[in-house]
Amino acid sequence: MTIDTNPFNTVAVNVNSNDTIVNLFQYFDDPFTTGKVATFNLYDNTLGSGEIKVLLYDQNGEGAPITVNNFLNYVNDGDYINSIIHRSIVVPTPFVIQGGGFTVNNLKPTTISTNPPIVNEFSVNRSNIRGTIAMAKLDKQPDSATSQWFFNLANNASNLDNQNGGFTVFGQVLSEDDLDTIDSIASLPTIDATGTNPAFRNLPVNVDPNNIVVDSDNDLVRFENITVNNLPELTFTIENNSNPNLVTPTINSNGRIRLDYGNNVNGVADIIIKATNLLGETQLNTLRVSVIDNLNNPLYRFQNLDRLGTYLFVDEVERQNVINNFPQFKEEGYAFNISQTEDDDLIVFNRFRNSAVSGTYLYAGEAESQQIRENFPQFIEEGEAFYAYDKNANRGVDIYRFHNTQQPGTYIFVGEEEKNSILANFPQFQLEGVAFEVLV
Repeated sequence: MTIDTNPFNTVAVNVNSNDTIVNLFQYFDDPFTTGKVATFNLYDNTLGSGEIKVLLYDQNGEGAPITVNNFLNYVNDGDYINSIIHRSIVVPTPFVIQGGGFTVNNLKPTTISTNPPIVNEFSVNRSNIRGTIAMAKLDKQPDSATSQWFFNLANNASNLDNQNGGFTVFGQVLSEDDLDTIDSIASLPTIDATGTNPAFRNLPVNVDPNNIVVDSDNDLVRFENITVNNLPELTFTIENNSNPNLVTPTINSNGRIRLDYGNNVNGVADIIIKATNLLGETQLNTLRVSVIDNLNNPLYRFQNLDRLGTYLFVDEVERQNVINNFPQFKEEGYAFNISQTEDDDLIVFNRFRNSAVSGTYLYAGEAESQQIRENFPQFIEEGEAFYAYDKNANRGVDIYRFHNTQQPGTYIFVGEEEKNSILANFPQFQLEGVAFEVLV
């Protein structure tokens, strides 16, 4: 198994901002499970720990949700109450213990009534290794699994992954204690009870191996019931905070990290977060926090109705002028925060008006501005527009630039969410990459 991660977006805020809360489950995922755990409760609690806890692989994608739902149907119907392990194969080497097919009452076995068979969900990413639980099925019928399942006592991948369509693993025991329990069951003597039922050729019995007498239901490996609980699929811990004076992170039981910022402090902190799944596997991911004391000025976006798909970005003062005097520009609202004053950490962006496409504008850093001055005389420089972080600063939030191919020489600047919307819905806009970093 594994834990998937997505890279964190930089959390960029102004100094003395309110706390930020980030949902860690948006950046970590156990792709096999949503946290369902089945507990197989034995009548005899001297067999190992008396129970077998199994993590169920129920998540869509890497998991086996059809198989798990099938298993849960039998659990919820009470079909596994008083069910037994009816098959134990340990010779010549440990192989499997199998159950889910029969209940017993006064040593009289009853076949569990089955639901329609399910489609096989075998995957090489869920292999028949030691400690896994998989569905039993009929020979040469891959889609024949119903109620019966088995625990793999050893790594049986070379065999069970490569026959009959592969046997579908739908869970794994949680701990060494659970492995000890299935090993305890496997260590019991077996008898040939095919006279009672043809499936009982290797029936494990919980009796003195030197004096095998089966005269009670307690002499069989019997489950009182199987229950299922939902647990958090991942838990999180903070492994390191590079700047504890800047931000204090805390994580709650719901997988939310709260970022509490220090008073009158700015800078950058890298917070290393560890996710642990229910099997004890771990994965690290780093959240960058940037507290800024210079990006305090909002820019607003206007669309030119005379040139649909072209945009103007202005500060508060110019915004009022545009609203009052240029009705062809429709305000679309706040865009992002920039600085109007120079700072050692920031770079300048100049505004150019495209004289070839009236009412359209381009914003460019100094290096690009020089190229424009030398090679594109239709762009008239209007002066410094704002200051922001360089596109590679890793201090703020990425702002992307798109070129409108239906209006050559015109551009729009957007954040991550709008970028994805444009890519999905507006093919006339060509993504040119990250332009700069700001606050939003």
